[in-house]
Amino acid sequence: MRSCLALPKVSFILRAYPPSHIQRTAAEFDRAIRCTLETIVGGPVSHWSWLKASLRCSHGGLNLRSALRHSPAAFLASTSVTKSLVLQILASPPAPSPHITPTVSRLATETARPYWKCLDDIDVPLRQKCLSHVVDEACFQQLLDSAPTCRSRALALSSSLPHAGDWLNIIPSTTLGLHLHDREFRCCLRYWLGVPLHSSSYPCPECHLTADAYGDHQVGCGGNRDRIARHNAVRDAIYAAAQSAALAPSKETPGLLPGSQARPGDIFVPCWSLGRPTAFDVLVISPLQELTIAQAAQTPGHALQVGVQRKLAANLSACRSSGTDFVPLVAETLGGLAEDTIRTITIISRAIENRCGTSDSTPTTSHLFGRVAIALWRGNASLWLHRLPIIPPSLDGVA
Repeated sequence: MRSCLALPKVSFILRAYPPSHIQRTAAEFDRAIRCTLETIVGGPVSHWSWLKASLRCSHGGLNLRSALRHSPAAFLASTSVTKSLVLQILASPPAPSPHITPTVSRLATETARPYWKCLDDIDVPLRQKCLSHVVDEACFQQLLDSAPTCRSRALALSSSLPHAGDWLNIIPSTTLGLHLHDREFRCCLRYWLGVPLHSSSYPCPECHLTADAYGDHQVGCGGNRDRIARHNAVRDAIYAAAQSAALAPSKETPGLLPGSQARPGDIFVPCWSLGRPTAFDVLVISPLQELTIAQAAQTPGHALQVGVQRKLAANLSACRSSGTDFVPLVAETLGGLAEDTIRTITIISRAIENRCGTSDSTPTTSHLFGRVAIALWRGNASLWLHRLPIIPPSLDGVA
């Protein structure tokens, strides 16, 4: 939907016409996008979930920005950018547009900045990117303020963490394994937007505990090896990248600790920062579990901190005593990454670029973050799809 052929036409309309003239058209376009989203999701989307979808991916949305909300920003930015061109074309300065002040007033409402009364009051550059960013910030705050439950607020904060939205920005490729099947994508999309995956709770077919309608239990269920498979997929994505960077990594290396066969790290690199041998240990943690959800609704990244401290307490001291550095690579089930995880992936991607002899590491870095994100979300989808409610034969058409 973000790349459809009609979008440039809508963008032109938003920039060329005053918002008051196209209010109905913009609202109809937003309704069409919402209906399309509901078709993809497979059911109705609440107002809160639709507001979340209209945010940028970095804010936990789908980048389906509302034409109605962003029309004032588009029109004012276009007016500002073309002002010098208009002066060059016309022999004399044109009369002030009567639409500027009402549009500024609408923009002030959308951005929750009532002190914006005229163009001179706007304290950000008059470019659409900057103005739309302010609109997005106001929408995100509205999303938090209107969160119906503690879970919804925790979901909004966790899905806005750095790199949480990478799975939505990667270009799908079956050849490279960077894709999700339809059922997988639908499950991930519903979870991302806070749309229930099921109509009610039910007994989990794997562990027989209560599986909630939103999928929070399922995404952390240890009833079979799906959770381990998700962990291994994330580990393997990072390990393969370290191999490409010629870092000589090894997986699940035993004997790192003297007198023990324990494996404190998933990946071992013999020469990392300052030439030190380093063990990396992957952990995927859910911010929406009972242990962390209350704090996750108040502090972004709280679950990441819990995961980092858990890994450090378990392995840091033993690794240091053996002369090995230890780095926990922690990710949330919604895709947010801890600082050490981001730093590690960035260093590996730069090493790959140095080995290939290119100077721009941005494409490789984005690709690696996307590969890790797809591995994580594919693992989430596997946990959901392997824990679907068992339908009684009488309801399944079998006597």
